[in-house]
Amino acid sequence: SSTSTTENASSSSDNSSSGDSSSTTELEGTWVTSCNTASWNSNHYVIQTITVTGSALVWKWDEHSDSSCSNDYAIWTDTYSSLSLGNEVTLDNGSKGIKFTTIVDSLVGLMQTEAAATAYNNYVFCGDSDWALNTEKDYSGKTCDNTTYPAKNATISGVYKLDGSSLLINTDNITSVGSTVFTKQ
Repeated sequence: SSTSTTENASSSSDNSSSGDSSSTTELEGTWVTSCNTASWNSNHYVIQTITVTGSALVWKWDEHSDSSCSNDYAIWTDTYSSLSLGNEVTLDNGSKGIKFTTIVDSLVGLMQTEAAATAYNNYVFCGDSDWALNTEKDYSGKTCDNTTYPAKNATISGVYKLDGSSLLINTDNITSVGSTVFTKQ
């Protein structure tokens, strides 16, 4: 979320004795955040959900027009495959994180209200002015609001940290995790 802070990690402190691991068992299941301010619109709110099943990862942002996250607006769903966990890294504060890679299957937006479709069309989000109510639109590989999203089949990397039933994760780089807390369901 826009209120998150970043906890830095040093990628030079890989623990080579931890080896490479492809088992995603510790991430299996569904992880959910509380209702937070959307990073792209301070007047909107979002609940994020990450679901890991085997090597499949789905990261969903349920966008809402109210701070209690009860008025649906849009859903943004990133679907990935070939999730593979890698080496352990030491974060700047001394805690440990795990690197991972995954492959983009799709990045999809779905407008849940006419107001959302109209707003994203007027904004020409991702260069598109044909967003429609309850119709998925894939924006993989497009530049949207000065952010270039990875294309289908692109490999992305990230890092995560588990603390009991809490997950911190980042796909923007492999040297830090954000402070948005996902709780295991």
